[in-house]
Amino acid sequence: MSQPRLGVTVAFAALVAFACLPAAAQTTIAPPADIAARKQLNIALFASFPPMAYKTIDTNELVGVDVDLASYLGQKFGVTIGWQETSYEAAVNSLMTGRVDLAFSLLDDPAAADRLDYVPYLSSGMLPYTLASHAPIATALDLCGLKLGANRRNGFDAAMRKWSDANCLPAKRPAIEVMETDGTPAARLQLKQGRVDAIVQSSESVPYTMSQEKGVYVKIGTALTSQMIVIAFPKRSAALRDAVVSVMKAAVADGSYAKALAKHGLEDNSVAAQITAR
Repeated sequence: MSQPRLGVTVAFAALVAFACLPAAAQTTIAPPADIAARKQLNIALFASFPPMAYKTIDTNELVGVDVDLASYLGQKFGVTIGWQETSYEAAVNSLMTGRVDLAFSLLDDPAAADRLDYVPYLSSGMLPYTLASHAPIATALDLCGLKLGANRRNGFDAAMRKWSDANCLPAKRPAIEVMETDGTPAARLQLKQGRVDAIVQSSESVPYTMSQEKGVYVKIGTALTSQMIVIAFPKRSAALRDAVVSVMKAAVADGSYAKALAKHGLEDNSVAAQITAR
């Protein structure tokens, strides 16, 4: 279901923010003719995926790094943003049927690469962490022989077993005892109950989790795997894809990209070099 009132709210905020930008950042980039004519860019929204996009509890305001980058995109194109709230699974269908022009926060899934074009804008990966009160776990290799909670819904359980086989066994250490959970919140509950020693979560969402319970968790090293978070476009939308690439390059050049990531604690997920190299 489309969210017209939400789109108006985001558009107003974008205009206010645009007026505060330096002159160089206010230079517009022409969108494709059809988007320029309708004066609106329609974007798929996952509104419960902090810190990418979510609604605040107190005000129900839509916030997140995707919201900030989409607002910048609308500013550069000189159009409003029209959000369509959807699920991750339905986003590809919304793109293919033309209900939205693009979608943030998809993964560079090879299974859909014959239908979609991808523009990477953040990195992701499995990031382990534990309780600050737990005995120190200095490195990821120190997870070998310990119990670790992993969400089976996104395949992190299987991925951690694979990582254990590839890293613990060659180091002549015992395998990680991977405990499957029905979602990441369930894994965190097991961690707090002392049933596991650590858990893994998508690296882009860990900073938000830690910000909600300050001082409770500590990271263990860096992400164990690497995958790109992308802006996705239907294959027929090459002109829009190329225009968005130009906008993302401008965001890196004028500091808006770094500012958006820093605001949400995602500096470690930056792919600025890949953006500028396109």
